[in-house]
Amino acid sequence: MNVLERSVRAANSCYNRGLQLARQRDLSGAVPYLKRALELNKDLTDARNLLGLIFYEMGEVGDALVQWVISIDLRTENNRAVFYLDDVRRRGGQLASFSKMIERYNVALEAAKNGNYDTAIHQLAGIVAQHPNYVRAGLLLSLLYIEAGDYKRADHYLKLVRKTDRMNQTAVRYADAAEQEKRRIQKKQDKPREEIDNGSRTYSHREMSDDEVLIPSTYRESTGWQTGLNIAIGLLIGAAAVIFLYMPTKRAELNSSHNAELREMDRKLASANSALRDVEVNHSSAEEEKSALQSQVDMLTEGENSKLSQYQKLAGILNDFRNNDYAHAAELYATLDVSQLTDIDDGSGVSVQQIYQSVAGKMNSEGYLSLYSRAEVQFQAGNYRAAIDLYDKSLAINQNYEPALFRKAMAYKALGDTENANTFFAEVISRFPGTELARQAESEKTQ
Repeated sequence: MNVLERSVRAANSCYNRGLQLARQRDLSGAVPYLKRALELNKDLTDARNLLGLIFYEMGEVGDALVQWVISIDLRTENNRAVFYLDDVRRRGGQLASFSKMIERYNVALEAAKNGNYDTAIHQLAGIVAQHPNYVRAGLLLSLLYIEAGDYKRADHYLKLVRKTDRMNQTAVRYADAAEQEKRRIQKKQDKPREEIDNGSRTYSHREMSDDEVLIPSTYRESTGWQTGLNIAIGLLIGAAAVIFLYMPTKRAELNSSHNAELREMDRKLASANSALRDVEVNHSSAEEEKSALQSQVDMLTEGENSKLSQYQKLAGILNDFRNNDYAHAAELYATLDVSQLTDIDDGSGVSVQQIYQSVAGKMNSEGYLSLYSRAEVQFQAGNYRAAIDLYDKSLAINQNYEPALFRKAMAYKALGDTENANTFFAEVISRFPGTELARQAESEKTQ
């Protein structure tokens, strides 16, 4: 077995393990296996599509879309990624909603870093209410509630996280920390009162009956002044005991209790800060991984002109080429925004620019003529609006194709739109002076 075959088998093994964990809803556990599978075999589109689904389920929509677009670039036919992307687009403003979610999460994270926990909690609670499967927001919100001592709410959001990602290790750690803190507080509240010191009892352990009371032989009745003196002496002794014995002891006891509480608060704060640093490190790591893709993801919410739309059009052009449907390929090519096609350095070895260049030559030399011919058919059939649309697409590929510009003006004239007709006739005259079509345009203009 050669190296390539071993690599493919290892990739399939990693994919199968990732699929098994995903079915058990251990999503974060499945991700490393799927990434490893793609490192071993970049063409394993099943692993890439599953990785995109897991990202999407956990609320990491940008990462999901990137995986699906790359998957389509690798294979267009019989690829579930095409359905996934179409489904996202059919859901109207969902991409805009996800973009807003990410913006609010970044605001909440910044507020948490600056100690504005109330602001952070307010933002995160709103995010989780709209997107309960956004794992990252749920973890940060539960952490802030643990810091605030609200373990009931923290437990609620940790359960929500584990409903999406059952074995999320960060959620497990947070839950364990919160449970330990609750047990410590409960143990402190339930601590029994200390028993009364047996030394304070001046009688024996058995109850004495009346006839067993011992009266010393030296006992005699006290006189009034002796009684008063004894009371005064007792009061002085009691006051001295309070001042010299009880107060220092009580003060030391209070100081010790206060210091213990301060130490416990420091411990809790250190624990919360450590957990918050974990979140920040995870976030920073994720941001670094996405930095090369951020320019593409930022534009996925801009409708038909988004990067997602451009990648889909390029995939459609490739599919039309395979099916020898050059007319439809030319129509897609005319609306393609090449500036948004950007190579992604993800180690896959796939170049979007190379894919584009493979079709650009034929489209630039023949595509505009195919569109012009289709426009003429629509013009002759009286479908002037459809003809204008095809003339525009022909000109989008070759803006110097004079016949398309002239016939576009004629289509507007046939529609009775004199203003637009004269505008385009004038453009023909100014851009192509001295030609036959320029002379015809001069005669066709409505005075």
